[in-house]
Amino acid sequence: MLSLRFAWRNLWRNPRRTAIVLSAVSVGIAGVVLSMAVNNGMILQMVETAIRTEVGHLQLHARGFEANPRLRLNLPEGGRAGVEALRALPGVRAFAPRVRSEGLVFSPRASVGVAVVGIDPEREAEVSVLERSLVAGAYLDGQRRILVGEALARRLHVEVGDKVVLSVQQLGGDLTGEAFRVGGVFRTASLEFDRGTVFLRLPDSQQLFGLGDAVSELVVLAEERRRVGALQAALRARLGDGVEVRTWEELRPLLVQMIEVFDATAWYVYAAIFVAMVFGIANVLLMSVYERIREIGILMAIGMKGRRLVAMIVVESTLLTGLGLGLGYGLAVAAVASLRDGIDLSRWAEGLTTLGVGTVIVPVIRSQDVGIPILVALVTAIVASLWPSLRATRLRPAQAVRHV
Repeated sequence: MLSLRFAWRNLWRNPRRTAIVLSAVSVGIAGVVLSMAVNNGMILQMVETAIRTEVGHLQLHARGFEANPRLRLNLPEGGRAGVEALRALPGVRAFAPRVRSEGLVFSPRASVGVAVVGIDPEREAEVSVLERSLVAGAYLDGQRRILVGEALARRLHVEVGDKVVLSVQQLGGDLTGEAFRVGGVFRTASLEFDRGTVFLRLPDSQQLFGLGDAVSELVVLAEERRRVGALQAALRARLGDGVEVRTWEELRPLLVQMIEVFDATAWYVYAAIFVAMVFGIANVLLMSVYERIREIGILMAIGMKGRRLVAMIVVESTLLTGLGLGLGYGLAVAAVASLRDGIDLSRWAEGLTTLGVGTVIVPVIRSQDVGIPILVALVTAIVASLWPSLRATRLRPAQAVRHV
C-alpha cells in the first residue's frame, strides 16, 4: 500500500506530462480495439454470408461427393436416412434438401456457365437468405420458374418474365435442355454467388437431371454455432461411413485461412501500438526519476531497499497503463455503440461483395479483444519500468542527496 501511495503521488506531480501520455495510451488502445471490432464485423459478415447463402453449418453428402461432385454420388430416397437422423437429434434448427450440379443458361443475347441448384422453397427459406434477398419478382411461386442473381441477370440481359434455356448433362450422361421463365432476381452480399448460381424447384431439378427422388445434399443449420462440432460427431455416429458430414470450415477452407490471416494481423497491430507505449511510458518514468533524484537518495539513505524502489516504479508504470486502458476501452465502447447501425461502405460495394462482405459493417468487440490487450499492456507496463528502475537503483545515496 505504501508503494501504491508513493506511485499515485508521483504520477501526478506533473499533471500535464501524465495527461499527455494518458491521452496517447488511451487513443492507441481505443484505435486498436476499434480496428479489431471493424475487422471482426467484416469476418462475421463473410462467415454469415457463406453459411446463409451456400454451405449452412453442416452439409451431408454421399461419400466422395465433395472431392468429385458428380450426379451419381447422391443421397438416395431424398436423403431419408439423413432426414431421420436430423429429426431425432437435438440442436438442429433447420435442414433442407438440395440438388446441385452445373449447366449452361442461355438467353437470346448471352450464355453463361452456372451452378444449378434445386431447392425445396419452404425448407430453403429456413436455412438461407435466398427468399429475403429477392429484389424483383417472386420466390419460385410456380413450376418452370428459375431464380437468377442480379449480376447474372445483367450478364444475360434478362428481366423477370423473360425466357431462358437451361442446358445440363443428365445422370445417364445425355445432354438435355429445358426452357424456364425468370421468376425472380436476388442480390446477396456475395458477388461470385450472384453471378454464377441459378435456383429452381426441387422436383423440376430432379426431372431435369433424371435423378428420380434422389438429392445431392442436405444443408443443416444448428441452434448454436459452437455446437456444430458435437452435432457433426453425432451425425457421423448415426449415419456411418456411407455419408460425409462436413462443417462450414471444412467446406470453405479458404475462408478459414482468411480468418486466420486477420487474427495474425491483429498481433502485428498490438505489437506496433504497445512498442510505442513502451517508449512513451519509459520516457515519463525516466523524467520522473530524474526529477526525484534527491528524494530517492534520501529514501535510500534512511533504509529503503532496492526492491521496494523497483516496486514503486513498477506500480507507477502499471497505474499509468491501467488508467490508459480504462480510458481507451471507454472510448472504444462509446465508438462501437455509436456505430451500432453500421458503417456505410457502399462506395466500395463491388470490392466488398467480391469478398462476401455487405456494404454496411457493424463493428463487434469479442472477449479476446479485451483480454489480450489487457495482458499485453500489463507486460508492457513492466517492461517499460525496467530501465527507469535500473537507473534508480544505481543511484548512490550520498551523491543523490546533494543533487540539485
